[in-house]
Amino acid sequence: MPRPKKTAEEINAMREKILDVALAIVQEEGPEAITSRAIAKRLSVSHMSLFTYFENQAAILTALRVRMFSGWLTQHEKIEARASTEAIPSLIKELVDILVTYANENPGIYKMSWLTPEKANPLSKNRSSKFVALALFINLIKIGIERGDFEERDPLLAAHTVLGIINMPFVLYHTGRVVDALLRDRMADEIFPNVMGYLKGK
Repeated sequence: MPRPKKTAEEINAMREKILDVALAIVQEEGPEAITSRAIAKRLSVSHMSLFTYFENQAAILTALRVRMFSGWLTQHEKIEARASTEAIPSLIKELVDILVTYANENPGIYKMSWLTPEKANPLSKNRSSKFVALALFINLIKIGIERGDFEERDPLLAAHTVLGIINMPFVLYHTGRVVDALLRDRMADEIFPNVMGYLKGK
């Protein structure tokens, strides 16, 4: 007798369970530990059964990135909405703090978001967490230049440079170039003054 077909609700619930497990693996062991077999083992199912819910392992990673992206987007939209009435340097400080805190508290997710290539991702580049952060910095820098807070410069180049300054301590740490977490944190403490110095041309 054939098994009864799963309902859409059951399929969605299982997809969410798979993503929950994938996220737990990222948080506990890093993105390099995500495999269909590792996910299946934690769910006590056959690894081939995962492909009933996702086309392949890359599709699981893409769906996980989409889920993480939605949280990023909400935070960034709230900051951007305040740009018309609040001081831009203060908003940039808040955004820097969010990114630094996120990198410190979620090292596995940080590595997946910023250090792992996105393969087989059907999303356009303006739907990635990296591009959302870049777009917000571009907009804030443009407004800061218009208000005279920052030196006149290409906002796209400036936003890339700012993200480079923010990420450098964590890139160095996660790639083993800096092995001391205390040194990483001391470098992170220097991020905002360096960002402001760069943007103001000092």
